[in-house]
Amino acid sequence: MVKLKHNSWNDDRTSQIVSWGHWFALFNIFLVIILGSRYLFIADWPQTLLGRFYAIISCIGHFSFLTFVAYLVLLFPLSFFIHSSKWQRIIAVIITTIAITILLIDIEIFSIFRMHLNFAIWQILTSADDSNVLSAQWQKLFIFVPFILLVETIFAIWSWRKLRSLTKRRKYCKPFVGLFILCFLSYHLIHIWADANFYRPITMQRSSLPISYPLTARHLLERYGFIDQGNYESRVKQEGNPFAIAIEYPLSKINYRHSVSSYNILMIVIDDWQQNNHLQNMPILDEFAKQNMQFTNHFSASNIASLGEFSLFYGLDPNYYNSILANHQSSVLIDTLAKQRYNLGLFSSDGFADPLYRYALLSNFSMPDETKKQSYLATSDLWLSWYKELQNIENGSAWFSIIQYKNNTKINVHQQQKALDNAIAKVINTLKASDELNKTIVIITASNNKLSTANHEFNRQQFNVPLIVAWPDKGQKIITAPTSHVDIMQTLMQDVLNVTTAPRQYSQGENLFLPNGRKCRIGGTEMDIMALCEDKTILIDNSGHYSIYDLHDRLQKNEKLGLSSFLQLVTENRRFMVTN
Repeated sequence: MVKLKHNSWNDDRTSQIVSWGHWFALFNIFLVIILGSRYLFIADWPQTLLGRFYAIISCIGHFSFLTFVAYLVLLFPLSFFIHSSKWQRIIAVIITTIAITILLIDIEIFSIFRMHLNFAIWQILTSADDSNVLSAQWQKLFIFVPFILLVETIFAIWSWRKLRSLTKRRKYCKPFVGLFILCFLSYHLIHIWADANFYRPITMQRSSLPISYPLTARHLLERYGFIDQGNYESRVKQEGNPFAIAIEYPLSKINYRHSVSSYNILMIVIDDWQQNNHLQNMPILDEFAKQNMQFTNHFSASNIASLGEFSLFYGLDPNYYNSILANHQSSVLIDTLAKQRYNLGLFSSDGFADPLYRYALLSNFSMPDETKKQSYLATSDLWLSWYKELQNIENGSAWFSIIQYKNNTKINVHQQQKALDNAIAKVINTLKASDELNKTIVIITASNNKLSTANHEFNRQQFNVPLIVAWPDKGQKIITAPTSHVDIMQTLMQDVLNVTTAPRQYSQGENLFLPNGRKCRIGGTEMDIMALCEDKTILIDNSGHYSIYDLHDRLQKNEKLGLSSFLQLVTENRRFMVTN
């Protein structure tokens, strides 16, 4: 009989602890939603009403679900093993304080890096050699920890003492529970619709909240005919990744001195041109290079051709590619040339088939619907026809021209170089014959270098590409200082187009002729950051995980990336991203 009474008492106490746990969880749901709403003020606030509505319900639905799951996993099982209400409250307060502290740390990390806390980020933050970096921010952060502990303790004691009274009022909680469930379901269902329909004000919020994985059902919708099969991949090519976040480019208005430029600009971009043998079997170009400037330590921003060309014309690293493509945004270089009334001539061996040109860089120009592939020489002939027509127009304006040579035929390297040499020679000889070469800046470089000798995705040698520059009055020289594609656009803006706006407002590069002694050049892909440093190569993915390689592409497993270096690389990479 005594045993039954004891069991009954335990069951009653367990029931009370479970009931108290629900109220404690509800209180923390409200608290976490309030704290988590700061993510909405850090990330770019959507411009549409539906995007803003989604941001609010995603915050409510996600954090209410996350908090309740944490309660079910960490606290609810203890209710059946710990029959002491005092110890249950102590454990609950400690766990909750730790969890909310982690949330606050993640908010700070997201505000600085636009990344969420993980093991790799935590290792970087706690690196011993950078203990003073961000110390002020962490000191301010941990001021709140005792306050959170106090609030949790007060509510835990108060709610236990008022448990009987609270239980009588539980009917008032049902609307809130219903709201949380509705927000959680709507959060995922709306994202399914947005993902299938490329609605960027919603899809760009995909990574705004921690441990957030909103549902997609693209393949299921395609299977049952709700969306066209293959349409999604086509739209990605034309409009970029739907999860790309908003950017502000340029950061301020581009101003320039209103003086007539005396220089024409010719940019020749070659696809897949290797630095180590770029002038073999190309005697004409070899002679031209020796008479002008050769940059022997020049790097493309990516091993992918379209991304290398993106950095060349936009002055940004490839992480911004999808955001630029999504907005169909032209380059400030092209815009400034148009404002200064340059005559523009654009030519390509594949008709500028890449989406970068059709949907972003040249989106303000009329382009033929169908692309036409042609040989190197045929591309030069088209340029020659445009140039001859230009000579008959006496408007006094300088001209800017892009010639893009892409190999569209199955020929060996020797034949390809010979054909390329003849095509470029035709252009250069035309300029010489018309006495225009002495007032034309000629830039010859490659979009990428497909040579690969390493067994990982990033091979330093793949980024090393030729750069030959003929610049009137600068003479002949070999420049060994490290340079990058992002530098070319900035140099033209400053030294030719007389732009007075600070370069950091529109570019991540530096002037080719005024190096500032930077230690690393930034590049990579749409998702990953690559830093080409003097003594190493650093790769950082969009979650903060990193790898370090030596100059021979050997993985350095024991080398760690310090917080100051990580902060410098990531903040520079995120500089043009929109924040509130």
